[in-house]
Amino acid sequence: MLVNRFPKMAALQKYRALKLGYSEDMAEAIGIAEALKYAIFKRLAHSERRYKEIEEKRKKKEIKNLDWERFKTFKLASYNGWPYVAGKVETPEDYRKNIFWRFGEEGGEKIERWAKEIIDQVPESHLKNEQKFFREVWVSHRDDPVEV
Repeated sequence: MLVNRFPKMAALQKYRALKLGYSEDMAEAIGIAEALKYAIFKRLAHSERRYKEIEEKRKKKEIKNLDWERFKTFKLASYNGWPYVAGKVETPEDYRKNIFWRFGEEGGEKIERWAKEIIDQVPESHLKNEQKFFREVWVSHRDDPVEV
């Protein structure tokens, strides 16, 4: 079975976060949050401003205090210290569910190996810049075949 883009984005973002100094648990939460954010972007025609407007509108209904500084590099909101996307706090369990429970231990390890090999070669300037990361890393690798 070929792995689709969502788990590949989650794994790449996890290893991006790890390389930027986040803990394993936080990197997994960031990874799944970023994959979800990009899926939303795709539906909103890649509009970061529109995404932020929607999150702020949702926040007014649901939550009083979203922190946009904690995960500024990733352009993610934070609630109680965890990434917040589409009205939900994302956790390491969400990452594991989408990578390991879905593809099994061996499949999850294969996806993560693929992501780690790519991230190990990415310059820090690309890791710290959302647009460079998207254009130079994601776009060039999103259709790499990963078979599990």
